[in-house]
Amino acid sequence: MDAQVGAWEPPAELAEEHVRALDNSVRGMAAESDTLRPDDADAARLREVVNAQPDARAGLFAERSSEQLVGWLRVLTLAEETIPGCAAGAKSPVIQIARLLRERGDYPSGLTAWIRSVSNNRFLPYGSLLDRL
Repeated sequence: MDAQVGAWEPPAELAEEHVRALDNSVRGMAAESDTLRPDDADAARLREVVNAQPDARAGLFAERSSEQLVGWLRVLTLAEETIPGCAAGAKSPVIQIARLLRERGDYPSGLTAWIRSVSNNRFLPYGSLLDRL
């Protein structure tokens, strides 16, 4: 039996299937508080969002309302803790969304405390100090 091992590459562009997975997860999380339980297909799409290049995510995030982005930020924060392959450290999309929300003046006041209460990622929500210099 010949098995080939290759490197997994995230998609170059994020599409509507990724938006659906994020929105489905927001709805599921709203029903169950701070618990994230996506199905396998949604978990795979969330993993692709987390591992996508920042430029690919930027286009997807820029088109969305601040309300939608806050929901996605919450989902992606929990995804890092619960979905294998979603730990992103200083490259987390949560940082990218938080920056965008702050630029818009729409960053909710209690969001940083919530992030720190549910996440072990020490870079959230501000990112690496080296990246900000």
